Amino acid sequence: MKLLARLVLLVVGLLLLGHYLPQGYWLLVAKRWPHGPVVFYSCITKDFLFLRSTNGAMARMDRNGKTYSRAEFETLLPLDNWAQLARDGRMPKSVEGVELSPGKIRYERMSMRIRPDMLDTPEVPLHPLLESESGRVRLETPGDFMRLGNGIAFLSAATNAIETEKSARFAKAFAAARFAFPSTVIAGNPNILKPYDEGYFLVDAAGATFHLLQVRGEPVLRRISEAVPAAAKAQWESLKPTFVHVQEQECREIRAFLVDQNRRPWLVVGKDYRLVPLPLEHYDPAKASLAVRGDLFNRLITVNSEDHLELLAFNRDYAEVGRYNEDLPTRKASEAGVTARVLFPFSLEFEDDASGFMGFYLKAGSLGTLLVSGACLLGVAGWLAARKRLSWRRLPDLLAVAVGGIYGVLLIFLLPKTE
Repeated sequence: MKLLARLVLLVVGLLLLGHYLPQGYWLLVAKRWPHGPVVFYSCITKDFLFLRSTNGAMARMDRNGKTYSRAEFETLLPLDNWAQLARDGRMPKSVEGVELSPGKIRYERMSMRIRPDMLDTPEVPLHPLLESESGRVRLETPGDFMRLGNGIAFLSAATNAIETEKSARFAKAFAAARFAFPSTVIAGNPNILKPYDEGYFLVDAAGATFHLLQVRGEPVLRRISEAVPAAAKAQWESLKPTFVHVQEQECREIRAFLVDQNRRPWLVVGKDYRLVPLPLEHYDPAKASLAVRGDLFNRLITVNSEDHLELLAFNRDYAEVGRYNEDLPTRKASEAGVTARVLFPFSLEFEDDASGFMGFYLKAGSLGTLLVSGACLLGVAGWLAARKRLSWRRLPDLLAVAVGGIYGVLLIFLLPKTE
């Protein structure tokens, strides 16, 4: 019984030290870690510009390393700095024959960000379906919630009772559209603080994509492969999205961002649901963040992973006009990171940037940690032998040192002595 209790204490101790010791280490050796640059695409130079942090100071430069003063940098980015340029009297009246006005600049600006944890985050299976054409100036929160399981039902928020009449009307629309329950993806933006409502993009059990709206209380459900031009039908039928993100923009250009079954990213653009592939070389949806920014002239796609920056620029017709790749310094590759991976055989985290779930996330050290653990094991075994305490009863302790390296050594001195 004592041996079993000792084993439990050792296992729990290894897990706790595997969590807290690496955290304490990084708290001491690396209080701050440099982030990648802030990226822009200039409608003046037709190239990327960067705002980089260098030794605590901000440097403004292009891809060739040429630096600019703050005023020069702002002049090259009139659509990002129009308010300051207008105040200083430096705002151009037009660029490439296109007249610039504050209203037009604000209307055409867009921004969307996709984080890895958005692909793996729990959600409550109740979805507010907003009225898309209520006739009111502002969108309003509905009094019921949509539930999609093996069918569709609407639940009253006040009574929690199923609204049978409305549920039946929507169920009829789903049957007419040949929607195969259950849905595998339900993507919408129920926030009422947005310019309009795009409704929900749904993917059914067969992988077909649908677009659901509520218009004057009635369901409008489109099977997208049948709502697009004939040339795009086969593309939509083979897509089978696994993730969809909806974020309404003032200019109403980008309707959704999606990732298909092959983990390739796409934009859904315009009234005809045009599919725009994003030909990115380093985008892993589970590990990298993706941002889409747009203005009067261009669309900038930025992919940030732990060790890489990838940029892709489109014109308004989504033809590629620029591309850039840069390796980023990582904590893992730094001297402190190499030392940590040799010193600690593993680290345990309860949260992960790539998931919205709490869990046990184990990260193994490098092969060098085997030498450290072996040295610890020989040292402890020699120390016990010298004190004539090396017996089969110390086998759990020796096993803890073999697996946990310095964690096991600390446990031997922290835990009560075994006879």
